[in-house]
Amino acid sequence: MSGEAKNTFHFVTQVDLVEATGQRARNVGELFEILENAPGSVIYYHTHHFIKQHQFLTPEPPNDFAYWVTHILQDKQLGEQLSAIDPVRFPTLSALGEKIKEVGHRYLEKNPPIRNCPPGDEFHLMRSKSFILPTPYSAKNLSEFLECIKKISVRSLYHHIFQARLRLDKSTNDFS
Repeated sequence: MSGEAKNTFHFVTQVDLVEATGQRARNVGELFEILENAPGSVIYYHTHHFIKQHQFLTPEPPNDFAYWVTHILQDKQLGEQLSAIDPVRFPTLSALGEKIKEVGHRYLEKNPPIRNCPPGDEFHLMRSKSFILPTPYSAKNLSEFLECIKKISVRSLYHHIFQARLRLDKSTNDFS
C-alpha cells in the first residue's frame, strides 16, 4: 500500500436492521432479569437509536428503559436514575450495560417489582444489527476532510463518532 493510500481517510455510513428478540417484560424485575444476559446489540438499540433519531434537545428520557419505567410503569424514581445514565460516556457497550443493570439491581434491592404494566404496554426487547457501507468520500488531508464533513450524512457522522468507538472497542472516535 502506498503512503498516500495509507493516510487516506475513507468515510463509511451505517444502516441498522432492527430485530425483535421475542423477549418482553411486564415489570422492572422481569426487565432486569432479561437484561442480565442480553447481548450488546440489545443495549445498543435501546440506548443509541434515540441519539440517532433526536439530534435536538427533548424533555423525553434519553433511553427506552427510562422512558418505559417512567411513562408506562409510572416509577419516576427509577426512571430518573436510568435517565441519568449518559450512554455517550461509556467506552464499551458492556460497560454501559453493566451500569444499567447496576442501577436496576440496586433499585430492586429496596423496591420489589410490585407494579405490572397494563396489558399491551410490555417492554419488547429489540436488537440492532449494523451494516457498514462505503461512501464516495475520502480525504488525504485536513482540507479534504473538512469538505467531506459538509457532504456526509448524519448516519456516517454517527458511525465515525459513536459506533466505531463502541462496537470496535476503541478508546476514541474515528476522527481523532
